[in-house]
Amino acid sequence: MKPSTLTLQELFQPNVRYLVPLYQRPYVWQRSRHWEPLWQDVLAVLDRHRTDAATRGHFLGAVVVEQEPTAIEELDRRLVIDGQQRLTTLQLLLAAASAQADEDGAERVGRLLRKLVRNDEDLASDDARFKVWPTNADRDEFVAVLEHDGAGPTAANGGNDGIAAAYDFFRASIRRWAREDGADAATTGPRHEELRAVLAGLLQVVSINLEPGDDAQVIFETLNARGTPLLAMDLVKNAIFHRAEREAPDAVDQLHREVWEPELGRTYWREPQRQGRLNRPRAELFLMHWLTMRLRKQVPATELFVRFREDVLDASAAPSMQELIGELCADAGTMRAFDDLAPDSTEGMFFRRLAVLDTTTLLPLVLLLFRSREVTATRRARAVAALESWLVRRMLCSLTTKNYNNLVVDLLKEVAADLEHADDRIVALLDRWELPTSRWPRDDEVTRCLTTRYAYGWIAQRRLVMVLDAVERRRCASAKTESMLKPDAKLSLEHVMPQDWRDHWPPPDDRAPDGGDAGLARDELLHHLGNLTLVTGSLNASLSNAAWETKRTDLAQHSLLMLNKELAQLERWDEAAIRARETSLTQEICAIWMAPPTYRAPAERSAASQRANYRWTIGDLIEAGKLTVGERLDPFSSRWTQQAVVGEDGTLEVAGELYRTPSAAAKRVTGRVAEQGWRFWVVERDGKPVELDVLRQELGAEDPD
Repeated sequence: MKPSTLTLQELFQPNVRYLVPLYQRPYVWQRSRHWEPLWQDVLAVLDRHRTDAATRGHFLGAVVVEQEPTAIEELDRRLVIDGQQRLTTLQLLLAAASAQADEDGAERVGRLLRKLVRNDEDLASDDARFKVWPTNADRDEFVAVLEHDGAGPTAANGGNDGIAAAYDFFRASIRRWAREDGADAATTGPRHEELRAVLAGLLQVVSINLEPGDDAQVIFETLNARGTPLLAMDLVKNAIFHRAEREAPDAVDQLHREVWEPELGRTYWREPQRQGRLNRPRAELFLMHWLTMRLRKQVPATELFVRFREDVLDASAAPSMQELIGELCADAGTMRAFDDLAPDSTEGMFFRRLAVLDTTTLLPLVLLLFRSREVTATRRARAVAALESWLVRRMLCSLTTKNYNNLVVDLLKEVAADLEHADDRIVALLDRWELPTSRWPRDDEVTRCLTTRYAYGWIAQRRLVMVLDAVERRRCASAKTESMLKPDAKLSLEHVMPQDWRDHWPPPDDRAPDGGDAGLARDELLHHLGNLTLVTGSLNASLSNAAWETKRTDLAQHSLLMLNKELAQLERWDEAAIRARETSLTQEICAIWMAPPTYRAPAERSAASQRANYRWTIGDLIEAGKLTVGERLDPFSSRWTQQAVVGEDGTLEVAGELYRTPSAAAKRVTGRVAEQGWRFWVVERDGKPVELDVLRQELGAEDPD
């Protein structure tokens, strides 16, 4: 490499062409981050120059160029490896200064500055007239601005981005500066001369000229963090087309124009999309899922390009760049088409529910299913239904999602080994998993979870809406009635018996079936699944809390949902009705999301699962590291505030008294005769409450003691 510090006069005065490769990203510099700081730098140099004629040059950054072979009669050509944003912006600044000088009558200044933007017309014609020739996406706008000295298009978006907006910004800034303090166009000549001297002679860049043997791509990757950070997909694009130029230089332009740009050149891929707590450009998420699918291993978001370069480009069986570009763009089109699936189709419903479950971990596997011709539509639908069931059932049972990244890799390997039977492979593998981090809950576990603990307050409301929405659609289908719900219907949860039932609802019997307080027993059921329904708009507060006869009439008159029509047929809504409806809803939920085939090979059972009937204790949890001595446990409901403290001997201390079992400690808090303590007590893990029952299941105990 040969670095040289050059003024803009030295960089642009010769008849030269700086060519930006067509595969580099378009112009992305913006007003607040780039144009305004650059103009402030210019003003600062102007101020120093007025008081000190020997002002030193101001460094603007670096550009990396590679000399291209040229014939004797051709202009010197240099390929821009890095710094295209900077070069383009400087050309717009010089063009704006030239045009404003012409407007204010400083024609000599305008001509001199124009020589830094355009080559000698006796030596160059057409696009060769311009010293910097940007990438394809920017050429029309660039020519329109420079060809007409500002008479081209202006920014329609408020002047925050784009070539025309950058030119307009510099033109307006120079005009204000030249005419400040009451100066008019006729008296601005000296100011324009001063500005020309600073722009041409005091602004400097380091120009790094590559020599034969220098690896342009490696240098580009090393320097890419300057200016606006590149996306990993920008690095991928540059690397692919850089190699494509070596393989088939005559095909590069066509590959870019006809294959890459129609798909991965879309603004869609630069739009942010939420993943977890972060927003990332869609292109980054696609690349992460694509690499995971192709490599059959997890690829961190921070290593996308490194993994692509090492495991795809430099792989021993690397494809041709033409083949690789086609594969990337075809798969990108497949993933983008997920947005356009019929919302009521099996696949369309799957993606809607995937969004509600807030997980994208399965997308590499789903991409493999959709892009593989070996997978028939019927088998793909069954595979997707199994994956959805696995996700939803685990969510309903509050099972962890932490291991999903590793599990999807196992699924990818299994499916890739037999794409023609992808659905069978997925169902069989999901069914074989037995650990709490991976198992596919059976009907009995789903039923136990939905009928013995709260749904509201334990499961996110949007997910409960999703579940009841599925029940509504199933009931409509069973009754051969068209669902009144549109895919994008705005639904909200409603308690049938209100939380403030004491104001308008008759009190229950004096004693609960277990001998406890009947009011507390009713409170216990309020947040259960059986007492929840859907409404297409929030009920009026007075109706929401009204007595059953009033609320029943309102639901019958104003709700078209089957869930509510069936409710309105009931003359009485009490604890028995809630329990009956909870059972009915749970049965339907188990029918909607397919049950695992319940395959169990004795040889595959873990040692822990063989101890499923063992009567686990708090001491076992302490010994396994699931609980620590002195750790505090909370009741699952905020209705109770008394905590329990874990003791060294496996006891729980509540209000100074020691209890040998979680159930006994729970009875002390609630005052009830019976209490399921393993589900009553929760402990905080990663900011979320986790039932003791979940910790116990991780030891292999699947059944309550």
